[in-house]
Amino acid sequence: MPRYDLPKAAPQPLRHVQLFVNTIDLTHEREWLAGWLEEQGVRPTAAAMRRAREVRKAIRELLYANNRQPGEIGRYPILKRAADAAQLSLDLRVPEIVPRASGVDGALGRVLAIVYTAMQDGTFGRLKACRNHDCRWAFYDYSKNRSASWCSMQLCGNRTKTRAYRRRHAATRS
Repeated sequence: MPRYDLPKAAPQPLRHVQLFVNTIDLTHEREWLAGWLEEQGVRPTAAAMRRAREVRKAIRELLYANNRQPGEIGRYPILKRAADAAQLSLDLRVPEIVPRASGVDGALGRVLAIVYTAMQDGTFGRLKACRNHDCRWAFYDYSKNRSASWCSMQLCGNRTKTRAYRRRHAATRS
């Protein structure tokens, strides 16, 4: 798995969400979701992999919205179904939200519990998906004014700005 996120790695426990979302490299069409699930102690079935991919995509859309980008609609029903399947519950001894389900549903439930907690404490808005639509790599925005837009200025930021520059100059020459 590439390490584009290391300079912008999220603090724990959001790092767990970031690593889950970054189990796919959209630019190069590579995927590591099965490996991530195995690291969680889960052997996924084909149906479970489909559910995990849907949840990953829905969370990425939330991160894309955190970067002030229009996302796809329909992400909330997917996340609700995943939360229901995870049987999320309160553990007041800790206190935290925990999944009662095991397997893939439990692993996805842990991710959703972290997302919910981060939304409540205000840190979720700093976890973003790169504005480069072909990339959408998850990164943590450490800037004071929360204005970071790209996973990497050297990669996506430079490419995006160069494309815009070329478009502007091509339009003035026409």
